[in-house]
Amino acid sequence: MKNRVVTWVAALGLSMVLSGCKGECAIACEKKQECWRADTDVKACTETCEENSKGNKNFANQADECAECVLKDLVCSELLQRCADDCISVVGL
Repeated sequence: MKNRVVTWVAALGLSMVLSGCKGECAIACEKKQECWRADTDVKACTETCEENSKGNKNFANQADECAECVLKDLVCSELLQRCADDCISVVGL
């Protein structure tokens, strides 16, 4: 019984995490809209980024690095300074 409860709780937690996760491209594109270009079409940016990530491991890694950078607790001006190198090829700052 105890194993069933642990398994159920773990499965529930995993499903909650997976359903609430955003991909690296969406994170990068949303931050681009928030901090650099308010007119950014987040959906189109995300789709383009995700398409470029397919089959291009270097681009996918760059998108990971960009998302990791923009998720830091920094104001937009600091993010631009610190994340430009990681994000420019991903979302075209």
